[in-house]
This record gives sequence, C-alpha cells and structure tokens, in this order.
Amino acid sequence: MRNPIIVAILSSVILGVLGWFVAWLRAMADRRRVYEWLRSNTRDEPGESHVDLPTLAKGTRLQEERVRRACFSDKRILRSPSGLELWSVWREEPKSIYEKRGVIFI
Repeated sequence: MRNPIIVAILSSVILGVLGWFVAWLRAMADRRRVYEWLRSNTRDEPGESHVDLPTLAKGTRLQEERVRRACFSDKRILRSPSGLELWSVWREEPKSIYEKRGVIFI
C-alpha cells in the first residue's frame, strides 16, 4: 500500500517542475519572436533602428508585459537610455539624422 503523503508530495514536485519548464519554454519563445521581429523590421539607419513598446507588441502579437519581459531578459535586445521604452537590436543609442548626411552649413 502506497503512502498518500509521499504520492501527494511527489505529484506536487512534478507539477511544479512541469509548470516551471513550460514557463521557461514560453519565455524563450517570446525572446526569439521579439528578436526576430526587431531584426526583420528595423534597420541600422537614422530613425529606423529603434521601435517603441506598443509597436513591438502589435507587431509580435504579444501582450506588452510579455514583450517587456522578453526585451529585458534577452541580452541581444538593447534599450535606449533616453528614458522612453525604445528597443533595438542594432545599437543602444539611436543614430542622429546628421550622422549620415553630415551637418549642412548655410
């Protein structure tokens, strides 16, 4: 005869590990989805390298909180230090529009 306490403890541990594993897989899939969307929908050009969080959530069809969590946990995705939630895979600081064409003197 099995001890019901041991069965309950083992069942709880197995369900906990399974739940953790499913959450880990979901987070990994979210990180990959956000990175691939950023990589294919942005360019390393002035004004085109960074995307805000609502646009990123709409493009990936994920909730904003899941996108935010994926961006913070993926080291390949960079946040702009401007205080706004602008994300990029190209660079941390957006390029200046003057960087490519140079300063125009009048």
